[in-house]
Amino acid sequence: MAGRPALPKNIHILKGTGKKNPARMKARENEPENKSPVKPAPDYFSPVLVKLYNEIVGISIDGVLGEADSIAVEQAAILLSKLRGLHIEDGEVVKATIPEHNQFFKYLSQFGMLPSDRSKIQIAPKKKVNRFDD
Repeated sequence: MAGRPALPKNIHILKGTGKKNPARMKARENEPENKSPVKPAPDYFSPVLVKLYNEIVGISIDGVLGEADSIAVEQAAILLSKLRGLHIEDGEVVKATIPEHNQFFKYLSQFGMLPSDRSKIQIAPKKKVNRFDD
């Protein structure tokens, strides 16, 4: 059985675990950073899927999701439409399967959207702007 997947640097920063264990941050110093925001919902999405995509992005914790996560958010929106009974294919409602339920909750966990995951994230307070700073 494989160990837990490694957490990305931005999650360690948000959780504050980088300060507790600096070796974690050293191992990730060349890790790419997700500096761009999540892309808008794809053009092929129906209005319902666009609404669900925007709902997921809108309730996500600042600093967790970025452009590289857009495909995962896209898939989570599709799964959410099935969970809510809103997904229609060939005129029929498609409900989520048990594996799809599990996958959706895995996405929520990875996005820091479940209580146990949220409790692990610490966001540093924003620095106060000093008008005398350059």
